[in-house]
Amino acid sequence: MPRRLMIIIIMLIAALILGFFFVWPEYQDFQLIQTESAQKKTELDSKADYYDYFKKTWEGLEKYKDALSKVDNAIPQTYSLPSLFNYLQETAGESGLVLEDLNFRGIAGENTKEISFGLQVSGSYNSFKSLLSSLENSIRIFKVKSVSFSSPKKGEKSFSFDLEVATYSY
Repeated sequence: MPRRLMIIIIMLIAALILGFFFVWPEYQDFQLIQTESAQKKTELDSKADYYDYFKKTWEGLEKYKDALSKVDNAIPQTYSLPSLFNYLQETAGESGLVLEDLNFRGIAGENTKEISFGLQVSGSYNSFKSLLSSLENSIRIFKVKSVSFSSPKKGEKSFSFDLEVATYSY
């Protein structure tokens, strides 16, 4: 065998061995990185689509900003008993009733909380109707659970009304 052929065969075998032990593992790592890169790109595209969807939804909700603020006012995220009681006292006074007693009954519910309280007022029947109308037309949601009243005592002109009222909050 000629010497040149022998060198070519040895070089070829050495190249195959070097390729098998050094180049092939690097090629496999390269393929793995390519696969991971494609997965990450798909994941990134998916997240971009997801955020674009929310951006479009947010822009759509911006059209209804006034209506949503009314809902937020009707059922606020937090409740404040002093401001609620102040509103009831002012509403009773504007209706022509005298607020005799206002007491907190409790909070029920987990997600949507129902805040109950008792209200005792005195005045004319028309004033009481005005109070109920004011509660009904209020921005905030009020639910009158029960009403009881007593007729005026001799010599008096005002009725006494006891109400159990509830309102809601998140």
